[in-house]
Amino acid sequence: MPTSLPTAFLSRYGPRALILGGSEGIGLAFANQLAAAGFHLTLAARSAATLEQAAEAIRSDYQVDVQAISLDLTSAGIEVRAREIIAGGEYGLVVYNAGATHGVGLFLDQPADRALNLVRLNCTTPTAFAHHALAAMRARRRGGLILVSSMSGLVGSGYVAAYAAAKSFEIVLAEGLHWELARDGVDVMCAVATLTDTPAMRRSGMVEVEGLTPMEAGDFADGALRALGTAPVWYAAGDAAVSAVRSTPRPAATAQASLTSAQLWGITPLA
Repeated sequence: MPTSLPTAFLSRYGPRALILGGSEGIGLAFANQLAAAGFHLTLAARSAATLEQAAEAIRSDYQVDVQAISLDLTSAGIEVRAREIIAGGEYGLVVYNAGATHGVGLFLDQPADRALNLVRLNCTTPTAFAHHALAAMRARRRGGLILVSSMSGLVGSGYVAAYAAAKSFEIVLAEGLHWELARDGVDVMCAVATLTDTPAMRRSGMVEVEGLTPMEAGDFADGALRALGTAPVWYAAGDAAVSAVRSTPRPAATAQASLTSAQLWGITPLA
């Protein structure tokens, strides 16, 4: 169960946070936790109606200023929009939370644009926002960036091949940026989600699998915020689970990840 953030968190990363993908699920959990700590918020997501509903609820519950920006994070010209949005507020914290699988299947059985869309969502757009946000934070010599990734990014997987590859990009990008910006007083971290119960994942067709219990979005957001500034990557599943994946030979790890993906989405796995 999430608890209050330390009072120093607001002075370190305030006064305003930008949450991309902030209308529901993990993004909304970040928003509620930060609003409870006194942050003003800017929420960006595709669905204007869901976004405004979330913003109004946060305004009512926490009496903070909440701006809502309807934004397709895969749209053309996203680099220009990223520059404009960052220039429009003093963001001490940016959370990039976007990129659910939106369905699974064999790579060649899906349109090429589905894979390219995942690359735009998980590689191109976070790079654009990171570049503009971190430049402003470096000038102020304080701030933080959280990129939300997935355990899928640790190893290749059938049925979600492009998604897994794209999520690995966020992990590696955060590691490099953490090293570059630490000397400037700016914290960069990738928060790697385990299986998490969110509306987007439910819409994607995920099914219940015995032995796999989804994490609550609020617990994930709480853990990630508390880990910011302590490491370049934080794994919600814990270090032991990550070590188990990394110690497994890559072909076997890929085979297991592919089987798990098939189970989660009710697919009969390839023989």
